[in-house]
Amino acid sequence: MSNRHQRRTDLRSFKREANNAHLVTHLADADAPLDDHPLLCRALSYWRSNIQQRRPYCPACKANFADDARAAAFLFATTALAPTSASVTAFCDQCWRDLPPDMIEREAARVLRQVIPGGRFLDPR
Repeated sequence: MSNRHQRRTDLRSFKREANNAHLVTHLADADAPLDDHPLLCRALSYWRSNIQQRRPYCPACKANFADDARAAAFLFATTALAPTSASVTAFCDQCWRDLPPDMIEREAARVLRQVIPGGRFLDPR
């Protein structure tokens, strides 16, 4: 069972790891295969199995996934050096479909700033 204390403990642990290294992020469609990324696959499985307890929501519109919102894309964040855990955030199907890409990226950066306040996010493309 997951409770508020456990969520906060998990977040503190991830922030501690992230502050000591760079983050590697992935923004992936919900239907994208993650077979080549076992850590992300496990993190997504954990996220899905705890929807009712954790009650995650879309960062753009605040639609709650425990209340029938459908995840259409996932933002994963891991530490660059020897990642052992991944942060997972989901965007709902309405936002993923209707928001322009720059707004999705802006919301993703806002989410990541909760992990690394004042962080800079570089696009390697």
